[in-house]
Amino acid sequence: MNMTQEKKSGEIVAIPEKDMKTFKRGLVLFVVYITAYALFTIAGTVRKEILMTRVFDMNLGIVGGMLIIASAIIIAVYYNWYAGKVEAEA
Repeated sequence: MNMTQEKKSGEIVAIPEKDMKTFKRGLVLFVVYITAYALFTIAGTVRKEILMTRVFDMNLGIVGGMLIIASAIIIAVYYNWYAGKVEAEA
């Protein structure tokens, strides 16, 4: 880093609007995922009989776990698409 690129301590750096948009969208997606995961975990801890319910010849715990993993992948792909779209617009 040369002298012109160095930041002085206490200097305020503006965050571009596109970065703020992607940050906010990512934060919302993260909160949605964490909430779903927490509910699934709490259900498995407190009410085990709920996760023993049979769905598609498997118990709900297995189906729910697969859905949690699939939702993480879907959220990641969506966020990557969204961030690319915002970056291209800027």
